[in-house]
Parts: sequence; C-alpha cells; structure tokens
Amino acid sequence: MIYCGFSRSIGRLFLSLILTSSLLLGYKTARGDEKRIPLNYRLPIDLPVSLSGNYGELRSTHFHAGVDLRVGGVSGEPLYAVQDGYISRVSVSPGGYGNAVYIDHPDGKTTLYGHMHEFAPKIAKWVREQQYSKESFSINLYPEPELFPIKRGEVIGKAGNSGSSGGPHLHFEIRESKTQLPLNPIKEGAIKVIDNIPPQIQKVNIYSISAVASLPQREILYSLTESVQNVLIVTDTFYVAVMGIDKQNNTVARLAVSKYSYFLDGEKIFSFVPDKIPFDQGRYINSVVEYTAKQEFGESMIKSWVEPGGGIKSNIDAINDGVFILRDDQIHSLKIELSDEHGNVAVRSFKIKRGASYKPNIISDTMRVKSGVVMPWFLPNRFERDDIRVTIPPGSLYSTIFFEADSSTFNGLKGWRVHTNKTPIHSSGRVSFKVSIPDSLTSKALIAMVNEKGGLSSIGGRYSNGWIDAPIGSFGFFTVVFDTIIPKVVPSFKAGANLAGRSYVRFTITDDLSGISEYKVTIDDKWILAAYDPKNRRVEVELRSDKIKKGERHNIVLSVTDYSGNVNNFKSSFIW
Repeated sequence: MIYCGFSRSIGRLFLSLILTSSLLLGYKTARGDEKRIPLNYRLPIDLPVSLSGNYGELRSTHFHAGVDLRVGGVSGEPLYAVQDGYISRVSVSPGGYGNAVYIDHPDGKTTLYGHMHEFAPKIAKWVREQQYSKESFSINLYPEPELFPIKRGEVIGKAGNSGSSGGPHLHFEIRESKTQLPLNPIKEGAIKVIDNIPPQIQKVNIYSISAVASLPQREILYSLTESVQNVLIVTDTFYVAVMGIDKQNNTVARLAVSKYSYFLDGEKIFSFVPDKIPFDQGRYINSVVEYTAKQEFGESMIKSWVEPGGGIKSNIDAINDGVFILRDDQIHSLKIELSDEHGNVAVRSFKIKRGASYKPNIISDTMRVKSGVVMPWFLPNRFERDDIRVTIPPGSLYSTIFFEADSSTFNGLKGWRVHTNKTPIHSSGRVSFKVSIPDSLTSKALIAMVNEKGGLSSIGGRYSNGWIDAPIGSFGFFTVVFDTIIPKVVPSFKAGANLAGRSYVRFTITDDLSGISEYKVTIDDKWILAAYDPKNRRVEVELRSDKIKKGERHNIVLSVTDYSGNVNNFKSSFIW
C-alpha cells in the first residue's frame, strides 16, 4: 500500500483541503437546534423515501442513532455517497451494523451506511485482503484518507440485511466527525420526508411518589389509553409516563416522537428531546423510560420523574425533578404534548385533583436485617448472605433502592432471587453463589438467568473455591447449570459431494446453552474466509479459485467452540 509519504493525520488534512477547495467551500454547517442550515446531500438510495425506523427511537439499551430507509424488501439496491469525501472506516461484524462504510466529509460530518449486502468491488477486494491477512471475518479497518476518495453519487455498495438487522434496509447516520455525536438526518435536512401527520398518544400512566429524596416509594394510580372527562383524584406529589408514536406519510411504520412535554396548569414541568445523545450514554435510556412498564408489558414510556442517578440530563428540561406537586384542593389541568420534527403536535389534557392517599411500603430495621439492605444510588453497594454475594458499583443505580436477595425456587428451578428485574442496572454488577460442584464439572458450570417462562439465558461464570461468580447487567432470578454439550454443526451438502459451480458452501451452527464463542474454517489445512450470520445461525464459506484448486477433492474442517469450552471439529470433504 502506498501512502505518498503522508502520516495519517497529515493525509486526512491534505485530502480534506483538496475536497473543500473542489467544492468551493460549499459545505454548510448546522447552527443550533432550531436554525440548522440544510445539508447539501443527495439521497443515499434512488428510491422514494420511506422510513421503517427514525432517529431517536427507544430501543432496549439505546436510542436509535439514524434512520432506516426501506429498499423494497430485498437486498441489492445500490447505495450512493451523499457527498464528496473519503472512506474513513470499514467494518464487518456478525452483529451490529454488519457490513458498514463510514465516509468523512469536508463539512466536518461523517455518514454511515449500515447492514450492507456487499461493498463496491474496489472496497470489497481490499477488505477481503485484510481479512485473510488477519485471518478474521470480523474486522474494523481505518484506511488512509487517500486510499478511497469518494465523489458525490459514487456507488459504495448495495443495501442488505447483514448484522443485527430484521430485514433488508439501509441504516443511515450522520455524525460529527470529531466527536462521533449522532445527528438527526431529518433535522439536518439531509433526508426530506413528507409529514403532515401528528404523533399519537397511546397511553398515559400516573404514579404516586413519596420520599423522593431518600427512598422513593411509587405506585401506579391510573393507566389511561383515552381521554376522560371525570376529575382524576391523585396524590399531592406524582409523576407521569407517556407512550407515544409518530406517523409519517408514505410509511406504516411506528416511528419515534421527537419531543415530549408535560404541563401543569400551563407550566412546563418536564420535557425531553432524544437528540444528539452520545453513544456511550445510550444505556441511560433506562433512566428516562418507566422501567417497570418496559419489563412488565414491553412498553416504552417516557417518564417525567428525573432520577438523581440518571443521565442525559442536558436533553431534559424539568422543574421539581419532573415531579408534579399539588398544594391545594382545587382542580388542576395536566396536559401532555408530543411533537415530531415537522412541528406536528398531539395534545391530551386531564383534570386532576389531590385527594388520593399514599400506601407506603414501610421498611423496618428488622426487615432490613432479615431480608435486605438500603442501597444508596451514589455509593458502591454490597450485599452478602451465607450463599450469595452481590456487588453494585457506584453509578449503577438511578435512585436509592431497598435491595433484597435470597435462595428461592422459580419455575421448578432452585436458585437465587436477586432483587427484581423491574429495577434497572446501568453498569454491570457482580453476583457470586456458593455451590458444591464436582471437580469434573467446574469448567462447565455457568450462571443462567431464568425468564418468566422458565427459559435460560447464560451470563457465564467462573468457579473458584466453592463460589461461582459472574457479571450481571440486570437483576432477576438466577440458577447454576452445566454446559457439557458440544455445538451442533449441520452442513448443506453430503460428504464427497460435487460442488462445482458453487461460489460458497453453508453450515448451520447452534449451541444449546452458553452460546457460540468462536469458529474457524480450514480447507486443505488453510484458513478460509467464512461469514457468520448469528440471526440465521449460518456460516457461509467462500469457494474461490485463488484460494482452492478447481477439479479436485478438498478436505474441510469447521471448528466451533462455545463459551464453556466445548468444541466441535466437524470434518467433511467435497469436490469443486
């Protein structure tokens, strides 16, 4: 590879200056949230714009950082660079964005094209060379700026379904290049859609709350899917949580609301805008949503109560930490307002009056000693009993909780109840369980979470001196199990089959418990490129004449290892 004598940083600067000059300094930069100058970008696909997902959607552990563009339900639609620039990154991964291209532009923006079916030939050739050099399918590459200069409208690949994708589409992002802060392509004017449809308010929950500053006690008072005419009797301090979606012309998708605002007698108590949220703060979504509703019903509701240990507070405008306070017995107005990027607004109002009584969950000192302990949100916390230890680092809780854990039985399985899955954890804690395990099984022991239907989900674990220990990202019920079964491998061909004319051969790989840790394919004892697609449990091995000879019999070995160290060395042969 020729670098023309440039260091990486000098090369980037030089190419950026050339591109900027060639555009006669025509790039426009956004100036503020409300007065952004539209970016002079072309569309990344030559299809009518129809979104299957938009910016700011509430995902399980993050906010959606781009827009998902429909491509007709099939892979292969050409993808175009939206503006001049150079490829700054190429990634290939079984999950995440799958095959993805990142282009840096002289306006200080980076565009991302994710879940691609394939790269343009010159990019694909280089990526394949790097994969063979590193003997790895998964790869993150940062080419020198002069290696892949890109012109506006140049084809960079084809849309597809790679990575963690639920169907063929283009995931398109715009980021600030220096900070990698994700920007809303619609607000930036890079993607234009027709939208005269207001959001929909689907549900409004009202919760009583007391002891906010010490040990918050909460209880749901109302769950309202429609407007009501009667006066709602509430406690003198309460908060609300709202579930809503946005709709747009030319799509049936349930899209994200761009602003949530809640008012008491016309005064704004809370508002939230899911915009410009750094990737490393995405998990704070669990401090913004009503987590109990999320866990119990799968509902993503933005709550007004701002928990002290929560994050992304620069996106929140609130008084009284988002808690509504009624100081008299008069009838008051509670108003919910949801907005989209185009100024369409949905409004729902309720009449409320204080008068409901609290039902406090009184925690005595005796109960604390016997069943649990108060865990302040701002401290490192530890819980220990005869057969269980739990450590929660500072910054993991959003508010102070009364933590409980004990040995228990759930869905017929013996294990440990570690608090409740209705309380989120931001940073991973650790659990340790005291167990008696035969020496022959210590390496196969792991901790699994048990779901409501009795299904098991491995979180791993390591056994030492009578205790098995593992990190936890959520509370729940856990048990100890043993994974002694090797992964299963099913080929798509019979041993000795003639595969002449094929460009690939496929295997299905599955594991019963701990999950696939790694895999490797060799043909005639040489490493060969094999793409892994976890969602389809498929390994696809390329057959190319520059790596294997035609007209001969070849020996193939697929080695698959799970997280408990069980290995399946599947061997077969074929003619090609």
